[in-house]
Amino acid sequence: MIGCGIGTSRRDKATAALIWSGASLVTVTAHVGVVAWMLHVDPVVAADSSPPTAIMLELAIAPEAMQAEMTDIASDKTSADENAAAQERKRQDEPQKPQAEEAKDPSYEKTVEHEVSKEKVPVIEEAEVKLPPERTEPAKKPEPKPARQKASTSQRASRASNAKRQAQLQTRQSDRFAAAQTSEGMAMSPATWQSRLMAHLETRKRYPGDAGARMGIVYVRFTIDNAGNVLNVAVARSSGVGGFDQEGLAMVRRASPVPPPPPGVNRSITVPIRFNTN
Repeated sequence: MIGCGIGTSRRDKATAALIWSGASLVTVTAHVGVVAWMLHVDPVVAADSSPPTAIMLELAIAPEAMQAEMTDIASDKTSADENAAAQERKRQDEPQKPQAEEAKDPSYEKTVEHEVSKEKVPVIEEAEVKLPPERTEPAKKPEPKPARQKASTSQRASRASNAKRQAQLQTRQSDRFAAAQTSEGMAMSPATWQSRLMAHLETRKRYPGDAGARMGIVYVRFTIDNAGNVLNVAVARSSGVGGFDQEGLAMVRRASPVPPPPPGVNRSITVPIRFNTN
């Protein structure tokens, strides 16, 4: 019994060892195969750099195209024949040109040239051509001025002289009038002169249109010289109405010259000017 147990255990160990050895061998073989497969690399085939092979295609000419080409060739041949026939007819119709004249004798030409060279050519002397004397234009006479200009000038001169004469006459008349008034002023009394002055101013008074129906009195102060000429004028006291004040100043200016004052009378005068609707 003991011997049988020992033999059985040895067999089991041998079997187990055999199994493990086979398993190890299979494992190693598998690993070697995997490594060999991984290390195996397919060779890279280089791409062909040459151009692809051309493919030749043979196309049969269509019957219609062949017929059209034959027609064109026949028409070209016909037109060429017609042109040749037309040129031939044209040559036959043209008149034949006359034959060129016979060549001249060269010895004759040389003789003629020799004779011409022997002849003397007369030399023409240059003659001086006298130019005609330049014509001097006579000085132009000044054109006479039109008669109208003379008449207008004379009229202007006569008008100027007449105006000058009238001014002189007016000056003389004013001087005479002033002298007469001066003589009268020297002869009259101050009271008489004052009344005459007021009457003279009253005749030059005008009622202003913008005053309406109002009434008023404006006092105007003015200065005169010995001949009665008004030198300056101003409003001494206003009437309260602008139209009355302006008309008072204008009235005194229009009244110049006033009657000349007598000796001893003040030349600065203040007069009241009354405006009413009457």
